[in-house]
Amino acid sequence: MDHNSSTVEDRADFAARVAPLAGVMKSRGMISEYLRIETCNRMELYVVFSDAESDRKAAAALSSAESRTLFDYEAARHLLRVLLGLESMAKGESHIVSQVKSAYAAADDCGRVLHKLFQRAIGIAASVRARCHPGREPSIPYLAASCYVKNSGDTEGKPVIVVGLGTVGRETAHTLLLMGIRVLVTNRTLREPDKKIAGAEFVPWSVWEERAASCGAVFLCTSADAPILSAFREDAMPDTLVFDLGFPHQSEKRNAGVRITLDEMKEISREEMEEYGKSLAILEDEADRSSGALLAEISILTDDTWKQLALARAHALIKQKASQYAKKTGAESEELMMFASSVMKAFLHPLVSASAAHSFRAWRILSGEETENAEE
Repeated sequence: MDHNSSTVEDRADFAARVAPLAGVMKSRGMISEYLRIETCNRMELYVVFSDAESDRKAAAALSSAESRTLFDYEAARHLLRVLLGLESMAKGESHIVSQVKSAYAAADDCGRVLHKLFQRAIGIAASVRARCHPGREPSIPYLAASCYVKNSGDTEGKPVIVVGLGTVGRETAHTLLLMGIRVLVTNRTLREPDKKIAGAEFVPWSVWEERAASCGAVFLCTSADAPILSAFREDAMPDTLVFDLGFPHQSEKRNAGVRITLDEMKEISREEMEEYGKSLAILEDEADRSSGALLAEISILTDDTWKQLALARAHALIKQKASQYAKKTGAESEELMMFASSVMKAFLHPLVSASAAHSFRAWRILSGEETENAEE
């Protein structure tokens, strides 16, 4: 579940329900391994099921209307895309890598499969990013700061205040300072690194709400479990923009003035990132190509695994040919892909539904692992 299909409230509810349920299912032997990734914009579970018969039922129990359920190749591909920032709100960003690494380091319920999956995925993603990333990347703090500059007529007048000095808060403060904006910062506890944000004025936590009333914007970047800025306080400063970048929401819904949450940032990101996203086409292709290799490395290569790899190979070929033909004819690439995919599925249907002994070798041949011998 991520920002594309859910709100902040959806993800918070999902996290509260699914996290304990996964632990119960593991204790009952329904799943053998699981790992949870939770960030401001996503809540994901990576699960290894105990047996094939119960996986669909268990997956359904761990799902919701706003979530997606991916298996095998698609799950491996998704993890690579997450690590490459291709599934992020700020497409192409790299903060997600440290978040995934932290989730993996803290996981207590990984076994052989998930250990190998995450170790190899992190390594492959690092290699792909080094070779294929265009070298500049956006971030949520950058998008929020840019939005403030665009919507504020006087960035040289009123200061702004950044509340919370974790990773997001510190980057937000640095970004605003680089844009020439006067910045106040505050944190519930004063730590040594907080004194080293050059150019920013540190405000004691006990008075930050009073100082916020004279600011052009408030950037909420804490991880508090409940709102730290009340609607009453917000309404008392109607000319102050509130950027709520926390998870869960760090502010209450206001009646006066503008509040921009992560849900609104999604639309801002789509507009700002449209052109930049085109520069990530090579990264997208490499993620697709590397996913099959990743799955092969962490799987016991059964008939079904070879089937997934063969279908992935066919999908990549269709995508390549459709793009080439679209350029030559002016036809829509997506329509060509849909037509070719339907033909491929019809052609392979007898093999997909077959359980004969030859099917295992047939899928190996189609995946490119084995060459057919004409003399046999």
